[in-house]
Amino acid sequence: MKLHLGGNLPFFAPGRQKDLEITLQGSARLSEVLAKLGISVAEIALTVLNGDQVILDETLVSDSDEVRLYPPIDGG
Repeated sequence: MKLHLGGNLPFFAPGRQKDLEITLQGSARLSEVLAKLGISVAEIALTVLNGDQVILDETLVSDSDEVRLYPPIDGG
């Protein structure tokens, strides 16, 4: 699975990388994959799976998927 972390999310990832390659055995809940990486779902506002916006807690992923995650955006 290809995982892109936008905004400040790389801060929470292993090695603080914004792009990760993750090998999965079959399908898995995205929230569980993120928990194993130490990335809190509370920090994520937008989840995109293969170009479509999805609900993070309901999403299953597999090796062939591309996931893009983004935190809330705040401005002033």
